[in-house]
Amino acid sequence: MMNVTYTENDATGVAEIVVDGHVGTEDFDRIAPRMQAFIDRHGTIRLIEIIRRLDGFDASMMWKGARFDVQNLRHISHCAVVSDIGWMSPLTKAAGAFISTRLRTFELGQIDAARDWIADPDGNG
Repeated sequence: MMNVTYTENDATGVAEIVVDGHVGTEDFDRIAPRMQAFIDRHGTIRLIEIIRRLDGFDASMMWKGARFDVQNLRHISHCAVVSDIGWMSPLTKAAGAFISTRLRTFELGQIDAARDWIADPDGNG
């Protein structure tokens, strides 16, 4: 069973990552090239990160993940973080102060609202 799934929609320019357990280096190695290709095709994308459960992550992927983020954050215009994990929302808000990506947090019960916001983050539709 995969603990991390990744889907993308070329029609909308939206990528979605779902985490449900431990995140391993193999997850990063499987997803990062696909997401990079998606960013390369679209220039700017919007992202939904749904964190149902996080049982930790491989420390060895920290450097890879940081390099990927530095290279690509400017290409992610909006990011919705959906989670009921208590520390996730304040951490996301703190990170949002340092990057140009518009970040918004939602609880798991608000997944439809998160998808609506990502689909029309400026409320124009």
